[in-house]
Amino acid sequence: MNRDEEITQLSRTFRESYVASTPAWYHGAMHLGFTLCFTGGIAIYSWLQLHQVTVWEWLVIAPMFLFGNWAEWAGHRYLLHDPKSAIKMAYKRHVGVHHVFFSHRTLEYNGHKEWRALLFPPLAPVLFMLSALPAALVLGLVWSSNAGYVVMLTMGAYFLMYEGLHTLSHLPDVHFLDKIPVINTVRRMHILHHNMDYMHTHNFNLTFPICDALFGTSDLQKGVIGTLFNGTSNDAMKPEVREALAKQCARSES
Repeated sequence: MNRDEEITQLSRTFRESYVASTPAWYHGAMHLGFTLCFTGGIAIYSWLQLHQVTVWEWLVIAPMFLFGNWAEWAGHRYLLHDPKSAIKMAYKRHVGVHHVFFSHRTLEYNGHKEWRALLFPPLAPVLFMLSALPAALVLGLVWSSNAGYVVMLTMGAYFLMYEGLHTLSHLPDVHFLDKIPVINTVRRMHILHHNMDYMHTHNFNLTFPICDALFGTSDLQKGVIGTLFNGTSNDAMKPEVREALAKQCARSES
């Protein structure tokens, strides 16, 4: 049995055990429902509080979007993939469950009980929204309530996008998705991230790979724009990653 076959077998065995141990009361719709109600509720509430928003207040979306992208990247890299993580439970759950359940060879999910391993735990959207609260409070006090609510609206919408794009990356082969700009890039980069040899070092953005491109954790040697619209191509893959993958493939075939 070669390495890829071992990884596939490990993943499938773990899946059977994990699903079998899932509490009878668990239902993926409830899990998803909390994420939608919590983050979506904050976003909708914030939207309803807005009145006569100026252009300058709407422009708060841009820095908050970039902050969300950094928070996504940094949280994934330093909390979920660093053994020295300040949240040990999150690290163990992400690496020991999500990355075993979903390998680069078994990336798809089947059925609502598998959402337990797919969706981020309920604590994740809470922490994500709390990370934006200081900025919202400060802008609300020193500028306007509109600016504060735009912050929370943006972050609520960002987390929903985050979960949506992550779920699209775990769908079975759906060829039309690989023809949609950016989404095809996200799906391609997430496959490499789930390769056990690269999950701690590459492709930590699950949405737009902006911080991956800026901070050198992308497997591609392109700038931000080039990375965003790379699609499914491996032509710009970094030489060291390409060589390591070729060796891995050779080991699997031997």
